[in-house]
Amino acid sequence: MKKIVSIFKTSGGRSQTWSYADPGEGKSTEEIRGILERFTLLHLFEKDDEKLFNEVVSAKYVETVETIIF
Repeated sequence: MKKIVSIFKTSGGRSQTWSYADPGEGKSTEEIRGILERFTLLHLFEKDDEKLFNEVVSAKYVETVETIIF
């Protein structure tokens, strides 16, 4: 299974992780960054008066390989 894992900086300076499973293929780096930066425009995600998605720091693809034991 492949997913995108992105790191954001909160308005309080802490790190916030967000991931999206099965993102598909074919999006450029600029498109992915643009989509993630839209999160910074939303004020839907707050905790203790702290905006959770204040600044995009990084993003990466993570692929998990499952091996059936039995």
